[in-house]
Amino acid sequence: MAAPPDCIQLIQKHRERLLRWIEPNPAPLLRRLRDCELLTQPEYFSLLETNPKTNQVIALLERVSRKPEESQKFLEELQELCEVYCPELQHWLQTYYPEEKNGEPPAVQPDAPAPSKPRRSLLKFWKSKKYKLQNMSADQEQSNDLPFRRGLSRQLKAALQNHRRSLLTRTEKLCTNVDDTESCGHIEIRYTDLLLSDSPRSSSASHDYLHLASRRARLYSLHAPRRLALSQLVSPLTGESSPPLRVMLSGAAGIGKSVATQKILHDWALGASFQRFLCLLDFSFRELSLITTPKSLEELIRKKHIHLSEVLPELLDRPGELLVILDGLDEFRHPLDSQNPCLQSDQPAHIKELVHGLVSGTLLPESTIVVTSRPSASLPEDLFDRHIVILGFQEEHVREYFFRFFRDPKRATAVLSYISIHDGLASLSFIPLYCFILCTALGEFFPCAGVMEASPPSTITDVYRQYLCTILRLHKSPSGGPNCTMGRVKDLVLQLGKLAYAATLRKRTVFYMDELQGFGFDPQNLPSSFLNRIFFKENDEVYGFFHLTIQEFLAAMYSVVTLDPSTEELTSCLDLWWDGSAQEDGEAERNLSPPTGSSDRLLSYTKEFLSGPQQWDSLQMFSRFFMGLLTSRMEGKLGGLTGRLTGDPLTPLADWLGRKIQHESDRKLLSLLHCLAELHQDEVTQKAASKLDEVDLFKVTLNPADCAALAYVLGCSEVKMLRNLNLSYSNMGIRGLRRLQGLLHRCQTLQLRYNSLDQEAAVIEAAILRSPECRVKRLLFCGNCLGSEGVRSLWDALQHNTTLEELYLDITGITDSGLDNIVDSLMGNTTLRLLTIVGNRLSQTGRKVLSELSHKKPELKIISSFLSDMGLLQAYLDWVEEIKADREQMESVRNADALRSVLEVLVETDDPGASEEARKRAEHLKEEITALLLREENAKENGMG
Repeated sequence: MAAPPDCIQLIQKHRERLLRWIEPNPAPLLRRLRDCELLTQPEYFSLLETNPKTNQVIALLERVSRKPEESQKFLEELQELCEVYCPELQHWLQTYYPEEKNGEPPAVQPDAPAPSKPRRSLLKFWKSKKYKLQNMSADQEQSNDLPFRRGLSRQLKAALQNHRRSLLTRTEKLCTNVDDTESCGHIEIRYTDLLLSDSPRSSSASHDYLHLASRRARLYSLHAPRRLALSQLVSPLTGESSPPLRVMLSGAAGIGKSVATQKILHDWALGASFQRFLCLLDFSFRELSLITTPKSLEELIRKKHIHLSEVLPELLDRPGELLVILDGLDEFRHPLDSQNPCLQSDQPAHIKELVHGLVSGTLLPESTIVVTSRPSASLPEDLFDRHIVILGFQEEHVREYFFRFFRDPKRATAVLSYISIHDGLASLSFIPLYCFILCTALGEFFPCAGVMEASPPSTITDVYRQYLCTILRLHKSPSGGPNCTMGRVKDLVLQLGKLAYAATLRKRTVFYMDELQGFGFDPQNLPSSFLNRIFFKENDEVYGFFHLTIQEFLAAMYSVVTLDPSTEELTSCLDLWWDGSAQEDGEAERNLSPPTGSSDRLLSYTKEFLSGPQQWDSLQMFSRFFMGLLTSRMEGKLGGLTGRLTGDPLTPLADWLGRKIQHESDRKLLSLLHCLAELHQDEVTQKAASKLDEVDLFKVTLNPADCAALAYVLGCSEVKMLRNLNLSYSNMGIRGLRRLQGLLHRCQTLQLRYNSLDQEAAVIEAAILRSPECRVKRLLFCGNCLGSEGVRSLWDALQHNTTLEELYLDITGITDSGLDNIVDSLMGNTTLRLLTIVGNRLSQTGRKVLSELSHKKPELKIISSFLSDMGLLQAYLDWVEEIKADREQMESVRNADALRSVLEVLVETDDPGASEEARKRAEHLKEEITALLLREENAKENGMG
């Protein structure tokens, strides 16, 4: 059917009316026109950025008046949305563009007065097919929506429309704590999707960013089937009969929890998703922490959403249709340990009892509650039906963010290319707020036109120092004159740094007015709005740093500036940061009082504010910043904040690092490696690395930045031989191996088991074995996918190698073809004494090749069957026990695949010469692996993994 030719004329004739009616709230219409593809994505974004809203509507009406079919589509979509707008617009549509009947197009009608009440209910708009949740069928959506859309009073409908408009206004600008920058754009434009995973919650005392950075690589591979869109947050997943009522959304600081909740509110208000809920309510724990007198839930709702006051009884009478969002549990001033949770919505209670009632389900038990928190928050696991982990950006999301930030493809590409070659910077980019800091700090080094005038920062410390300089340089005085004097900036930065240092030691991120006064801030003269990218005011009572790492950076800067370079102060502070204080003060975590002593020396201040033992874990980023800024001060790069050090801190620092590095392993050793990399003083690193006889990073997940830090430290140790380098179960991947390949020839024992390595890894190691400088005696390559082609390169390299004595190639994907050159190659080798090759798919032909090699080379012990070596069987039994005891090990797909491979080989193995004890132990290993795999499958089916 051809489009009626009068739609364009209708729009043009009544243009002023349409402008007046749509102008107060164009967002839902624009979004709907984009979803039906009448507007392209660039057109949609361009209209959203047009100000004021009147101009948005003017441009839209011009756009849809170009073609008859587009004008008709515009009127059809407007008709579907009419309940969002005023009764006059509804009447106009009913009069001039009524719904089609019997296939006839709508006809133009003469002017008519508006009816006394709306013609249609809200039901049609909010149940439109375009706004279905992705994972719900039409029948499910209908069954969820229809019951609570019936029987709404006219007053409640009007109040909910006001609520939607209020939320649209509040959420349309992306909340970044920045209200005076162009980068704070429309949420529809600036919001970049996050990777969400339905995953078991993993709490840790470690720094949130570092804990997630180590964990996300495993979660990426294992939880691919459980990845969610934001719209699926509270929807039933495959195999679930009902949606969850209590959902925990956790993630590191700055990864996008608050912005995700803002997007939930915005999408509901637009009618784009979450439409099975009649109403959404949200509260932040920062605002809840300010409440000191008993309040009821109804009082809280009335205070925040005054437009819902008159309809609150009717609204709360439908609790199953409410979604309540509680944002930032880790910032709550009270522990979530109430013994008397609130039961009734009109019952006044202490705020922690009210919150506990909502989360535990004693208050509004039928409502859906979403709580966001950093992973470090302590709370009972059984309170939540679903745990969602925010893994941040994937690579394509990072690229999308940078292109949206710069709006200049060439500039965005240049900055991204620079980051990609600096592993330390690239490792930050999966967290959205780190992307903002990177873009702000690096952008000016990549101008839109012309050439780069200076070298961009290349370390994390340099990036944050540049970020701070950029913010301070952009500040103009209220009179519009030049930048503020350096003296004023110095006082302010050090004052913030002093607060940041005390708060970092006490593990605090939120501050209240009385605490700021105690640290010398005048409430009448707090930092102005230019600092809200450093330190911002949530409201008149709550303050905080722009991001946790900004707080840690300023804390480190305060420490470096106030440092006495004497051996005693520097090393004493380092000991306290590393080992903590002798006694734990239970209140120290919560209270932040001003210092009681008069001394501003760093050591006395540290002793006063440090709380409890084991500080290194939570102070890892602070320690890296401290080392980097120490170098900045020695080089005179702190821009007037302080002078150069008069003493020499490097000698005592090298001694301290050398003492620590020779006795540490695991994550503590990795932390020291990063400190050396940020300090980047080759003489210090060389002295510390000379104490390093062994590097044990077994089961410490390594990203490329970690491998870069390790490569730097080992590279400074000249030609020192390393007795043992254990990188097994580090998930380092081929990129990490490439970063280290120039140093691996120095290791006597090189352990690379279960590292998701492929054929290229075998080629790299073959080149190392051929090197005349190779010192490798034991090479453990088990559990990697080297394949037959990869392992053939290893056999070939062994013709020329004169150091290797033991080679472990269990479960490496070798088939018969991988043995084509083994006999010829190894007959020329004089050092190899042990080869283990079990768990590979070798036929009788392959076993004959190994038998021939064993016959020709009797001094070489070959273990190709589990049944031929009791020690090997016991080692695999111990491995299974380790996996059973540490559930996170099963977060590696490689482990699960390896277990299956072992099981399959055990089933097929039949060695007539094996002892009865070996057979029993092999049978026991089969049973243990079968039970472990079955447990894992059941856990996945039950939504636990």
